[in-house]
Amino acid sequence: GMTKAAVDKSGRHLLRDGVEMTNGMCRGELPMVFGDRYKLTQLLYNLVTNAAKFTSAGSIQVFAREVEATGMLEIDITDTGKG
Repeated sequence: GMTKAAVDKSGRHLLRDGVEMTNGMCRGELPMVFGDRYKLTQLLYNLVTNAAKFTSAGSIQVFAREVEATGMLEIDITDTGKG
């Protein structure tokens, strides 16, 4: 899906030695998102490249989940970099 494309496109070639990326997006477990596919992919790309830019060691993790109370999608990108 688009999240895998954004994560793969941005993170794999930008990761420094000693940095591991986890793509925890599970398509079957997430709700359908309606909107601009390009803009969502670009948003994810920007967030992941920013995380890669400031993470010199450790990890970057990308996860998503459905917020049951609202039915909305929540995306979390965490890293061990500065900031």
